[in-house]
Amino acid sequence: MKTIGLLYSKKTVQTAELGQRIAEAWGKGIEYVDIETARLADITRHSGLILGTPTYFNGELPYAWSEMLPELEDADLSGLQVAIFGTGDQVNSPVSFADGVGLLAEYFESLGAQIVGKTSPEGYSYEQSLAERDGELLGLVIDWVNQPELTDKRLAAWLDQLHTEFAL
Repeated sequence: MKTIGLLYSKKTVQTAELGQRIAEAWGKGIEYVDIETARLADITRHSGLILGTPTYFNGELPYAWSEMLPELEDADLSGLQVAIFGTGDQVNSPVSFADGVGLLAEYFESLGAQIVGKTSPEGYSYEQSLAERDGELLGLVIDWVNQPELTDKRLAAWLDQLHTEFAL
């Protein structure tokens, strides 16, 4: 049975809530891995990954991801499918909206991973974001502050999309 690794930090409240909702909706075949303690073996034992991150300050990854990523720097993740979810505030951070999603996508792509779970930027209003490339968001972006009413719909559609893209 294929297993999906679900990596995020429980210390980031909104991201942790999304991660918990993803795990509950997914059911069997998903395993939570805390990025606070994750190692390379926690990444490579899965057939696919779902990564979660908020964006801090002016477009930065949280400390836990910054500490964990060097663990992977020599890894060959060729062919590994990676989906990313993140949170952002398009009103108060319009020039770094959900940049964490883009930063993780870029890093994992540099190791050979394939980014899946891309979504449309339609319905969002921001000036720029590292999470957007070629007219697509590089994952699921949730704005709890300005669009909480869209969270359930966006999350459900994304999970359906991932089941197809992960070929489960």
